[in-house]
Amino acid sequence: MNRIFWLIIFCFNFAQAQQFTRSELPTSLNIPWEITYGPDNYLWVSEAGGTVARIDPQDGSKTIIYTAPDYFGGSLLEQSPLCFNPTIGAGTLGLTLHPDFLNPDSSFIYFVYSYNQGTVSAPLTNFKIKRLTWNSPTNTVTNSVDLVDSISTGYDHLGGRLLAIKQNGVSYLFLTIGDHGTSEDSSPTCYFPQSTNPNNFAQDPTTQNGKIHRFNMDGSIPSDNPIAGNSFYTRGHRNPQGLIYNSSLDILYDLEHGDRTDDEINILFKGMNYGWKNVRGFHSDNNYPGEASYIASYVPDINILNDSLVQPFYSFCATPPDGSNNYLDWCTVAPSDGVHYSSTAITEWTNSLLITTLKNGVSTDCEVYQFKLDANGSLIPSTFSNPNPKRFFGEDQALNGRLRDIAISPNGKKIYLINNFGSATDKITVYEYLEIDSTHGEQLWLYPNPSSEIVTIKFADNLDVEEIQVLNTQGQIVYSSELNFATINTSSFSSGVYFIELKTPKTKIIRKYLKE
Repeated sequence: MNRIFWLIIFCFNFAQAQQFTRSELPTSLNIPWEITYGPDNYLWVSEAGGTVARIDPQDGSKTIIYTAPDYFGGSLLEQSPLCFNPTIGAGTLGLTLHPDFLNPDSSFIYFVYSYNQGTVSAPLTNFKIKRLTWNSPTNTVTNSVDLVDSISTGYDHLGGRLLAIKQNGVSYLFLTIGDHGTSEDSSPTCYFPQSTNPNNFAQDPTTQNGKIHRFNMDGSIPSDNPIAGNSFYTRGHRNPQGLIYNSSLDILYDLEHGDRTDDEINILFKGMNYGWKNVRGFHSDNNYPGEASYIASYVPDINILNDSLVQPFYSFCATPPDGSNNYLDWCTVAPSDGVHYSSTAITEWTNSLLITTLKNGVSTDCEVYQFKLDANGSLIPSTFSNPNPKRFFGEDQALNGRLRDIAISPNGKKIYLINNFGSATDKITVYEYLEIDSTHGEQLWLYPNPSSEIVTIKFADNLDVEEIQVLNTQGQIVYSSELNFATINTSSFSSGVYFIELKTPKTKIIRKYLKE
């Protein structure tokens, strides 16, 4: 199996540093949108054309288990003559598995794709949620049901994330729908008059757009939704692309794209209003004309219990660009999706939000953000020596592309990333964590270090050493020995950084070596 392989070291002020190896599964993907690590120990991915695939995370072998026969990618007859981006929104979007997927009675797959609700001569593109029944003994789909149809679309900001979670013993489906309207700052002539722009209705509970919706697992509307018979759960969202569930604290987060400022992480509270497009980011920053007065004069909806405006948990970018109309100049990062990392495998990540981003801009990278939380779910304060959030894998963005989604292996040591566009191919990139044991600091010595020709490796006699290896920064082994004392002639090594790795049955000890 051919894999691109790199070694990346991230060193912080911790007792243990972090080391990841990078590889790519040899899996051919076609505009993937969702990846999730299923309880059956397979990766589940939604792809273009109404396709659902099941992938072995070890060897990358892929099986297409379903392709929607009624998938529809939009029509030229639906194009707008005015919009900067005139093509109607279509595609394959979110995918999720039933929380009790291993139970034969609940072995369901849910995903979102576009279909034609009109006719050939008068097309009407909309989205639907499809439920597939999975038969584990035969590894086949045995039934498909249209669970929720007539989900609206538009010319921009589709949302489309789907997440199934269990709260207080009851399972629910959450679906994000964007405001569907091109921002007037970017394309002022797209809607005429501007009052017809769908983004004006993101806070209106009678419309679908600009909302996060909640359904029962059979597609019906929960009886305790904010408004009886209405699927909306929260409102006032621009382009909610991600959903994260922190099961330990029963917190549901959404990730959404701002306009020129204020990409947001929001904690979702039932029925509440998140303010778009009148409020952008934190309520106190007043970085948008009329924002402060709107907040001060907000009138709650009498039909929604305890209705109020809610500000974000975190805002990525609050400073408007200096007159630039090029989105690459803006400090927004385009968060796409994320997970709550609850494993203890990477101790510095335990109880963190891991969020992928799409934008390779002037000051932004396609990377993974780590937000460290405290026991109550609040952000741990950021300091100069221990910033929060931290950023990972951005140096590989030319290889990794636009990071659309993330999944974590059950042992917490493998991070699976999918991209769509932004690199030569769409693929699954894998970062595997290797723990560097720095507790044996007085048991492994390198001298001289740095050196130009000779380095001596010596370790304590009480260590049961199996092997010593020297790796370059591409993860390639350039030297290997089974001796407990080694003098290595490094004259043939190129100048730069290397890593001396000592392996014992229980641990690895790694030291950095500099070849002059």
